[in-house]
Amino acid sequence: MIEESTGRVHWRLPEIPLADLTPARARDLVVDCFYFAQDETFERVKRKLGARPPDPDAIRATVIGAVRIAFRESGGDFDHPTVASIANAVAVLGCKAESWGTPVDIVRHHADQIRSLLQRMEARG
Repeated sequence: MIEESTGRVHWRLPEIPLADLTPARARDLVVDCFYFAQDETFERVKRKLGARPPDPDAIRATVIGAVRIAFRESGGDFDHPTVASIANAVAVLGCKAESWGTPVDIVRHHADQIRSLLQRMEARG
Protein backbone atom coordinates (compact mmCIF):
# COMPACT_ATOMS: atom_id res chain seq x y z
CA MET A 1 0.00 0.00 0.00
CA ILE A 2 1.45 3.38 -0.95
CA GLU A 3 0.77 6.46 1.13
CA GLU A 4 -0.12 9.17 -1.34
CA SER A 5 1.42 12.07 0.54
CA THR A 6 4.90 10.51 0.76
CA GLY A 7 5.01 7.67 -1.74
CA ARG A 8 6.20 5.39 1.09
CA VAL A 9 5.13 1.78 1.05
CA HIS A 10 3.35 0.50 4.16
CA TRP A 11 4.59 -2.72 5.75
CA ARG A 12 2.76 -5.80 4.55
CA LEU A 13 2.56 -9.19 6.16
CA PRO A 14 4.96 -11.40 4.18
CA GLU A 15 3.67 -14.57 2.62
CA ILE A 16 4.86 -17.39 4.84
CA PRO A 17 3.94 -21.05 4.45
CA LEU A 18 1.61 -22.03 7.29
CA ALA A 19 4.03 -24.77 8.33
CA ASP A 20 6.65 -22.11 9.04
CA LEU A 21 4.27 -19.88 10.98
CA THR A 22 5.15 -20.75 14.57
CA PRO A 23 4.05 -18.59 17.49
CA ALA A 24 7.65 -17.34 17.86
CA ARG A 25 7.77 -16.38 14.16
CA ALA A 26 4.38 -14.66 14.52
CA ARG A 27 5.68 -12.72 17.53
CA ASP A 28 8.69 -11.62 15.49
CA LEU A 29 6.34 -10.44 12.73
CA VAL A 30 4.43 -8.41 15.34
CA VAL A 31 7.74 -6.78 16.31
CA ASP A 32 8.45 -6.02 12.64
CA CYS A 33 4.97 -4.63 12.12
CA PHE A 34 5.14 -2.40 15.20
CA TYR A 35 8.62 -1.24 14.20
CA PHE A 36 7.46 -0.16 10.76
CA ALA A 37 4.36 1.53 12.20
CA GLN A 38 6.58 3.62 14.46
CA ASP A 39 9.05 4.24 11.64
CA GLU A 40 6.23 5.57 9.44
CA THR A 41 5.10 7.80 12.29
CA PHE A 42 8.61 9.20 12.81
CA GLU A 43 8.89 9.81 9.08
CA ARG A 44 5.73 11.94 9.16
CA VAL A 45 7.01 13.89 12.17
CA LYS A 46 10.30 14.44 10.38
CA ARG A 47 8.49 15.83 7.35
CA LYS A 48 6.37 18.18 9.46
CA LEU A 49 9.13 19.40 11.76
CA GLY A 50 12.19 18.93 9.62
CA ALA A 51 13.81 16.91 12.41
CA ARG A 52 16.07 13.92 11.96
CA PRO A 53 14.37 10.63 12.80
CA PRO A 54 15.83 8.48 15.57
CA ASP A 55 18.36 5.83 14.68
CA PRO A 56 16.62 2.69 13.29
CA ASP A 57 18.45 0.49 15.81
CA ALA A 58 17.18 2.68 18.66
CA ILE A 59 13.62 2.47 17.30
CA ARG A 60 13.87 -1.35 17.03
CA ALA A 61 15.23 -1.68 20.59
CA THR A 62 12.39 0.51 21.90
CA VAL A 63 9.84 -1.50 19.93
CA ILE A 64 11.13 -4.83 21.25
CA GLY A 65 10.89 -3.43 24.77
CA ALA A 66 7.34 -2.20 24.14
CA VAL A 67 6.28 -5.59 22.74
CA ARG A 68 7.84 -7.37 25.76
CA ILE A 69 5.92 -5.05 28.09
CA ALA A 70 2.69 -5.58 26.12
CA PHE A 71 3.03 -9.34 26.55
CA ARG A 72 3.66 -8.92 30.27
CA GLU A 73 0.77 -6.45 30.72
CA SER A 74 -1.61 -8.82 28.94
CA GLY A 75 -0.54 -11.88 30.94
CA GLY A 76 1.58 -13.45 28.21
CA ASP A 77 5.21 -14.45 27.87
CA PHE A 78 7.26 -12.83 25.10
CA ASP A 79 9.70 -15.74 25.09
CA HIS A 80 6.96 -18.39 24.90
CA PRO A 81 4.16 -16.85 22.85
CA THR A 82 0.84 -18.45 21.99
CA VAL A 83 -1.76 -17.31 19.49
CA ALA A 84 -3.89 -16.02 22.37
CA SER A 85 -1.01 -14.17 24.05
CA ILE A 86 -0.04 -12.59 20.73
CA ALA A 87 -3.63 -11.39 20.19
CA ASN A 88 -3.74 -9.94 23.71
CA ALA A 89 -0.36 -8.22 23.35
CA VAL A 90 -1.41 -6.77 19.99
CA ALA A 91 -4.51 -5.26 21.61
CA VAL A 92 -2.28 -3.58 24.21
CA LEU A 93 0.10 -2.36 21.48
CA GLY A 94 -2.78 -0.84 19.52
CA CYS A 95 -3.87 1.17 22.55
CA LYS A 96 -0.29 2.26 23.24
CA ALA A 97 0.27 3.33 19.64
CA GLU A 98 -2.88 5.45 19.67
CA SER A 99 -1.95 7.05 23.00
CA TRP A 100 1.52 7.87 21.62
CA GLY A 101 -0.04 9.76 18.74
CA THR A 102 0.50 7.21 15.98
CA PRO A 103 -1.80 8.36 13.17
CA VAL A 104 -5.07 6.44 12.92
CA ASP A 105 -4.44 5.31 9.34
CA ILE A 106 -1.12 3.75 10.35
CA VAL A 107 -2.67 2.01 13.37
CA ARG A 108 -5.55 0.73 11.22
CA HIS A 109 -3.30 -0.56 8.42
CA HIS A 110 -0.95 -2.39 10.77
CA ALA A 111 -3.83 -3.77 12.86
CA ASP A 112 -5.32 -5.22 9.66
CA GLN A 113 -2.00 -6.89 8.83
CA ILE A 114 -1.77 -8.46 12.29
CA ARG A 115 -5.41 -9.53 12.17
CA SER A 116 -4.55 -11.41 8.98
CA LEU A 117 -1.57 -13.00 10.74
CA LEU A 118 -3.73 -14.12 13.65
CA GLN A 119 -6.36 -15.56 11.28
CA ARG A 120 -3.65 -17.57 9.56
CA MET A 121 -2.39 -18.81 12.93
CA GLU A 122 -5.91 -19.84 13.96
CA ALA A 123 -6.46 -21.62 10.62
CA ARG A 124 -3.25 -23.51 11.22
CA GLY A 125 -4.73 -24.86 14.44
